[in-house]
Amino acid sequence: MPDLFQLNNNTNRQADKFSGLITVDNFIYIYHLPGDIQGEGTWIYLPQWPDQITDKISSSYSQTNAIARSAPVFSYSNSGPRSVDIAVELHRDMMDEANANLSNMVPEVGDDYVDTVIKKLQAVALPNYKHETKEIDPPMVAVRFGNELFIKGVVNGGVSVEYSKPLLVGNKYSLVRIAFSVYEIDPQDAIGISKTGSFRNITKAFRDRLGG
Repeated sequence: MPDLFQLNNNTNRQADKFSGLITVDNFIYIYHLPGDIQGEGTWIYLPQWPDQITDKISSSYSQTNAIARSAPVFSYSNSGPRSVDIAVELHRDMMDEANANLSNMVPEVGDDYVDTVIKKLQAVALPNYKHETKEIDPPMVAVRFGNELFIKGVVNGGVSVEYSKPLLVGNKYSLVRIAFSVYEIDPQDAIGISKTGSFRNITKAFRDRLGG
């Protein structure tokens, strides 16, 4: 398990600074991308809440038509996977304030945190190849929004990025909208979901990281 506790000193300061508008309880953690500063994974803090999040899970049944029955016989086949559709709007000034001295990302020269987030999220569509050991780290992420939703899984279907005016100094769009879907990888059961709902499978490491 990667070291998730190295950069936790500024959590309360960041939350208080923006009077509740920005909260580090919203994050994306990318398991297979090494942090630019330290740690084995990359932390992305999100200052805004999405207007809407779609959390869905399906179940499948096979059906057989039986003689003298007005309804078919349904046999349970499988459930899932659970998927969460996320679309967030990122303002450049707010992203810089939320991640500076807290995230383990370091923007390249000429980039800001929005540019860096776009690059990191586009990378979740690909695995990380370790040429020395011939190992492959599969692309896996964890996403949390407050105490409402948590999911660990893979980004399935790619990442879309939309840029919106006005333009800022340096000819960069002030607003960027990023959308992606995460598919859960951990198996579930009815009793567990009935108790935890959409905020399930969050580990102590992530709770301690954010004080949740």
